[in-house]
Amino acid sequence: MKREVEREIRLPAFALSLGELELLWKRMGEVFTGDDKVRKSLSFSIPNESLEFDSIDELRAYPALRGQVTNFSVSMSRGTESITVKTGGFFSVVPILKVRGHTDLWCASAVEAVLGVINRNRTWYWWLLRLPFTLLFFLAALFPLGINWLLSREVKFSPPVTLAWLSAVMTLGFISFTHERLLPQATIVISNELGFIRRYGAEIGLALGVVSFIASILMWLFPSAA
Repeated sequence: MKREVEREIRLPAFALSLGELELLWKRMGEVFTGDDKVRKSLSFSIPNESLEFDSIDELRAYPALRGQVTNFSVSMSRGTESITVKTGGFFSVVPILKVRGHTDLWCASAVEAVLGVINRNRTWYWWLLRLPFTLLFFLAALFPLGINWLLSREVKFSPPVTLAWLSAVMTLGFISFTHERLLPQATIVISNELGFIRRYGAEIGLALGVVSFIASILMWLFPSAA
């Protein structure tokens, strides 16, 4: 009888330095016991180019790769056993851990090895999920209809209140539908040569969105002050 076990786990948002990537590489390799050869691969997708390395040393020796990479995969395999940490895709950039092996115990040890490194390198916004912003977006968008239904009559809003409502809806919609692009879900930091704006662009964009949303709410609550 041949049996295969597969596990696929959505990972929290994380950022790895080269040192932490090397630790992840080591932990993944330690899961494969025995003398059989393990195929190892580091793949990076950058604008107009795809790169693949066989080791961390080979990656360090490649001087043209700098800055941060957000579309990559780290994989090791031997026969039907495999461990893959990957991000990127047609519809999503959410990082995924995919493990395949013969036993539940082997898969569990592989998952533990990867999560031990990923969880200690979670970004500050790893808990900031898209769902709450999406729900708030739809609630805000339907707010005028809800008010009309509750009061059983059409309510006329003043121009400042209407502007505040539109601003809130657009801000929530922007954060909701660009969440995974605005806040990178997986990053490998090759070097820290980026300028302040490019390095903290996600945080600045989110901060501007929050300020805009708060300003919209204040205009909504105090239209006479607008």
